Amino acid sequence: MNSTFSAEDDLESYFTLFVVNNSLNCRRPVFAEEIPLLNFYRAAGLLLGPVNAILNGICIHIFRNAAWKKTAMSRILKDLSVIELCMGISLFLHALIFQQNSTSNTATPDQNNLDQQSLLTQAEKDEEARNTFIKSIAASLLMVVFSRCLLAFQVTRNWLVVLLAAYRYDKTCRPIGTGTALPPKRIRIILIIVIFLSFLVVLPRVFETAFVLCRHDGRFAEEKPLLLKSSVYQIAYLGVVMFIVQSGGPVICVCVLSAFVIRLIAKRRKIHRLNEQKSARHILTQQQNKQSKRGSGQDSQTPETRSSLIENNGPAMKQVFRERPPPSGDKLIFAVCITFSILETPAFFSKILNPYLEVRNPLADLVLSVIANLLIYLDSTMNAFVYMASNPTFRKVASEELLRYKRRVSGRRANTNLENLDQACARNNETMAVIVE
Repeated sequence: MNSTFSAEDDLESYFTLFVVNNSLNCRRPVFAEEIPLLNFYRAAGLLLGPVNAILNGICIHIFRNAAWKKTAMSRILKDLSVIELCMGISLFLHALIFQQNSTSNTATPDQNNLDQQSLLTQAEKDEEARNTFIKSIAASLLMVVFSRCLLAFQVTRNWLVVLLAAYRYDKTCRPIGTGTALPPKRIRIILIIVIFLSFLVVLPRVFETAFVLCRHDGRFAEEKPLLLKSSVYQIAYLGVVMFIVQSGGPVICVCVLSAFVIRLIAKRRKIHRLNEQKSARHILTQQQNKQSKRGSGQDSQTPETRSSLIENNGPAMKQVFRERPPPSGDKLIFAVCITFSILETPAFFSKILNPYLEVRNPLADLVLSVIANLLIYLDSTMNAFVYMASNPTFRKVASEELLRYKRRVSGRRANTNLENLDQACARNNETMAVIVE
């Protein structure tokens, strides 16, 4: 970081995050058509961030319950909730700092402030500009940190959903008798590797732009491209690497793994029905042969007799060929994967259309990016409701925790009422003692 560069240096260093503009005409440009959209985006971030953090915190508490066995699925779900909790906190802090920074930079001083500034000495004005300059640097740094942390946690979360889909594929499609590729002990190692690689991949985005600050008042003016001015960075990193890592790769992997699982389940059910039919015919033939031997020359059995044989031997037929049971929590994993695929698809197309729209229609590109990001945050927030709707164990533990919380609150209220009653009785006794005296 170097805060001594001037605007004439034209950001020659890729690691110059702050540039000082010495011009007295330095001010932040305002685009009227972007203000309502950005205000809505900031408001949504301030709302979804805390809700996301609270709901995922509750999910972490529920997944730590003893009712959840320490399987690979429960570990993945708990780690997923932890990452989404970090996403919610980063989203809220980024939106909060962005809101405060935008308000302070776009606010126009009123007449009283102008009168007060006219009474200040030059040294006091320089001191005020220096303080504003330091605040602008701190706010810009925090915005970059929380923005990139949000992106890194989002990438981690997307690949954890892929891991969840891979776990379902492993449990459903793995040949019987072979060991699993995702034991519980391996999940934590995979999580650490995914987090490390996510932050490593996101690190270059810290140096995408530089913040230009006005020397005369210390306020943020605009952003200048650093790595963004490199065509290699735009094509190779943003166009290929980030597309594959952030949205394209996870969405494609989840869809492909889910499609394989659905196809295999349908194939198994078809084979299961054929085997049941063969088994039914085989058992029916055996029963007919026995009856014909007993009848010793009697006519073959009537249709009513055949139907009675099928009804009597129905349970035996079903036990001959059993369909492989689905893995524990299969509906929950399927619901998470479907929700992820639907709500992440706009981000997928946003990345594809970004190079075209950024040049031809920047406002449309901004609208599509805002919609895609909001759907991503909504997907992360909705997971608690997806768990609740798709898994009975989650519902049971959640209802038990809710009842326990209500009892705790009612117990505190009862204790408070008893304490108030005791205090009132003590005051009455003191009053009676004074009257008697």
